[in-house]
Amino acid sequence: MRITSSLAALLLFNQAVFAGQFLAGTFPALQTHRDNATYAGLTVLAAAAAAALIRWPGRGPRWPMFAFLGLFGLIAVQIALGFTRVLAVHIPLGVTIILCGGLLTAWSWRYRPAQPVASPAGPEQPAASPADGEQPAASPGLEEQPAGERS
Repeated sequence: MRITSSLAALLLFNQAVFAGQFLAGTFPALQTHRDNATYAGLTVLAAAAAAALIRWPGRGPRWPMFAFLGLFGLIAVQIALGFTRVLAVHIPLGVTIILCGGLLTAWSWRYRPAQPVASPAGPEQPAASPADGEQPAASPGLEEQPAGERS
């Protein structure tokens, strides 16, 4: 997921670069902007698939998969707004998409899967026996009771 989300964030950021080139007079950049939108959308879908693998079988959180799918939905709306030239919404939505892609990428690099809980002695090692003269440690939550009060 780190690779796919990082690639998606890079492609999303490049959308602003290509749009800026077009606005500066490099008119072929509009075709690059259009093509890159498709690649960015497909990469976001790949990140959603990677997030699904974090959840199943990895038992990670479910929300990143839905977040990437939601981001893909925003990209679809963004593409439609671009083709219809509704720039008053297209540009701020593009900024929002870039921000969301960056935040999801930052999360993917900070995410650490939960470690499985192992017994203190480990699965294959026998529990250590107390040294001569030492009393064995009581189990947590079990206090010693006087002999007459045991049930």
